[in-house]
Amino acid sequence: MRILIIAVGKRTEHWISLFAALADQPGTELTVYAADVSALTARALHELASDQKRFRYHVVPHLLGEDRTGHMASVMFHPGSGRRLLSRRPDVVHIIGEAAYLSTRQAIRLRNRYWPGVPVTLYAAQNVVMRFPFPFPILERRTYRAVDHAFPITPSALRVLRTKGYRGPATIVPLGVDTDRFTPREAPRTHPFTVGFVGRLEPHKGIGDLLRAAERVDCDLLIVGDGSLRGEVERAASDRPGRVELRPWADHAELPALMNRMHVLALPSVEIVQRNLVPWIGIPLREQFGRVLVEAMACEIPVVGSDTGDIPHVIGPSGLVFPAGDADALADRLGQIRDDPALARRLAASGRSRAREEFSWRRIAEALHCAWQRLATPVGRLRPCRPPDCPPPSAYHRQDRIERSPE
Repeated sequence: MRILIIAVGKRTEHWISLFAALADQPGTELTVYAADVSALTARALHELASDQKRFRYHVVPHLLGEDRTGHMASVMFHPGSGRRLLSRRPDVVHIIGEAAYLSTRQAIRLRNRYWPGVPVTLYAAQNVVMRFPFPFPILERRTYRAVDHAFPITPSALRVLRTKGYRGPATIVPLGVDTDRFTPREAPRTHPFTVGFVGRLEPHKGIGDLLRAAERVDCDLLIVGDGSLRGEVERAASDRPGRVELRPWADHAELPALMNRMHVLALPSVEIVQRNLVPWIGIPLREQFGRVLVEAMACEIPVVGSDTGDIPHVIGPSGLVFPAGDADALADRLGQIRDDPALARRLAASGRSRAREEFSWRRIAEALHCAWQRLATPVGRLRPCRPPDCPPPSAYHRQDRIERSPE
């Protein structure tokens, strides 16, 4: 079975582990067609293609990149770049991008022109109903009519799909973690209690709340990332010499070792309103998943997150949650984990189990591969939702079927 995955966006490094797991599926040939990706992603794609004979990729030129507009919806593949895909007809086209994206519309037009009838599936992460300006709503409706199966990453994303008019079948499939790479350290942590953060240093990540909470708890702070608030973190490091450490972006080969220096990982995100697509339209920005949470869980590190977006849903019973924007409450949760070793051990063990059972990229790849096999086989589309040879669904991998309305 030949799978073509089409993706845009700079922050796509975490997909590499999924691509590797998909390429390991029996009888699968995987091709990735991407634009406007980061240098880390391009290098990781090259390394995967060198190691895996059944994996191919094309990083192609783009127009209207995210750097110019501030939003991935505007990214477009350079005209004519899709011709390099014509030598191999896919059995399924999977789009990593929201329904309203210009690149998503380009992907569907590519399918319609060169491979009519090939099933299309769509990743969906939006957990708030966004009303884009013209012409994006038109593109969105056309995408919903063209998609054969949607894969929202959370129940909130599924609700947004239904609210905005998607009536096709859907399966909730979360983001995942490479549980072979993200593993617990063998030696106990004997250094001072350290709170970790991994991500963009931007206002919606709650960086200010994290710095204030760490000072109140009097703990060390290890921050991995970069962004517009880098200066604020550097000032905190200067004010607390030796207690605040800032590390640049790390790829997935380096990140597990950095995470294993942490006693707890915090994700103190807050909701803000973006106005970078057009200034007169505010777009709520709410944490859609919090992938670093499951990576920390896989390393058997307790997690603390705010109650914004889908953070509480991802944490589940395996961490502590506090009201977004409340630095005192964050300090309280961090103090609980520092001062109660039994609680820390219980959360760590629960998180490790949750990561392996529900968020493993290998398990997610099996679920996607099974769904794609069913779509690629005309007879298979009439079978029950989960054939006997498919992996059993976890709490996450559940189906939501609504008959497609007539077009």
